[in-house]
Amino acid sequence: MLELLADGCKPTSYVNQTLGTTYEMAYYVLTELESEGWVKRWKLGKTFVWCLNDDDYNQLINPILQEIRRIVESRNLRFVYPVRLYRLVLKDRKALKLIAKLVPVNNRNSTVLSLLNHLLRLIYGEPYTVGKKTVYIVAKKGADVKR
Repeated sequence: MLELLADGCKPTSYVNQTLGTTYEMAYYVLTELESEGWVKRWKLGKTFVWCLNDDDYNQLINPILQEIRRIVESRNLRFVYPVRLYRLVLKDRKALKLIAKLVPVNNRNSTVLSLLNHLLRLIYGEPYTVGKKTVYIVAKKGADVKR
């Protein structure tokens, strides 16, 4: 398992598929390695990501956050929510490729939306809730944005 993580962070699903084990078995072994100090775990939405160290995690997450910020802010959006971001990511090959390393993006499901929600929270802070919709405010008050 450590060899799988040598070239960067991986989600539990990648580890279990690559090794041909069950998800539960891969998760158990990875948590044992974590308790022994060999790996580190991060929860991104509903997805657990395993890395050998903090630097590997930063190399994974920082490009994803930069791409999301680029997608959202290049459109001068005032607010964004996970479903809207999902639609934008589907049109952007670079962002799609980065996010696909963590979760399947071929269909909209709770896993990908949970990941996008988590990433938006990392960039824009706590969201506002409008009914059942979670909304992240992108633009500062008084900023020149599209309406």
